[in-house]
Amino acid sequence: MKNINRNTSKDKNKKTKDKKIRRSFISRFDLLNRFKHWYMGGISITRSIFRVKAAWQGVIIITSILAVLFILAAFYTGAGEFVISLDSNMSKEGFYISDTTDFSEKLVALRSKAVVADNISIFDIDDNVANVDGVHDGDNYVAHTFYITNRTGKKKDYEYSLKIRRSAKNAEKALWVMVYHNGKQNIYALKGKDGTPEHQYSLYEFPFKDDAASPEQYKKIAGDKTDLTTDEVYQAESIDEANELITIPFATDKEICNGVRKDFANKDVDKYTVVMWYEGEDPECVDDIIGGWVEAYMGFSYAGD
Repeated sequence: MKNINRNTSKDKNKKTKDKKIRRSFISRFDLLNRFKHWYMGGISITRSIFRVKAAWQGVIIITSILAVLFILAAFYTGAGEFVISLDSNMSKEGFYISDTTDFSEKLVALRSKAVVADNISIFDIDDNVANVDGVHDGDNYVAHTFYITNRTGKKKDYEYSLKIRRSAKNAEKALWVMVYHNGKQNIYALKGKDGTPEHQYSLYEFPFKDDAASPEQYKKIAGDKTDLTTDEVYQAESIDEANELITIPFATDKEICNGVRKDFANKDVDKYTVVMWYEGEDPECVDDIIGGWVEAYMGFSYAGD
């Protein structure tokens, strides 16, 4: 019985070993399947890496394109500039603008810098500002003298408009603009908070007074009727009277001024000088506008167009 049991036990063990060793037909391809899974996994990882790399390359390419477009847009829209331009009808028929009287360059547009907020006084502007051609900016002010001529062969009427195109930090609230036309100037500013024209006082005569197109902008008043400081009055030789400069209010919040030039004959030349600055005596000239700027545009067109 013992022998039989032993033999039986051996037979069972042998059968068990045979079962463990014996494989099905499909199981013979396990190694191949494992290799396949490993291989495909490697490809998947590689593809993922290339996808990430391609995605980053795409981001870089798109960002570069957008940067180029932004630069081009800034250039073509005159960002950060004061632009002077003739409309298409005038330029086609024979009107030109130039920085010089000889019109060695017959242009339809001129560009200079926008005015950046950093206050000065009207007394800081060069007395000769209207007698220098082209762009001649000073310390913290913009100045541009240019000329317009009619070469159409006919007498024409034209109009101009000086506008604020864009601004930052409400800098236009402290902007003062002096516009010369053929030797005569007007000074413009936004109305004050109380709705009255901006003005300032001085114990000394204001510059450019002799060139005023509107003499009523300059007045003599009693010294004790001003808002001069005690120190200014104390230092003055006489306080019997003071000088007052009254600005002309902007035409609108976005239009500084406009005008019409009638009977502009063939080969005539008109001269303009535009000066822009932030007047330190303006109550709106405060620290909040530091870093602000104003872009301006001066356009010319036929009257009535």
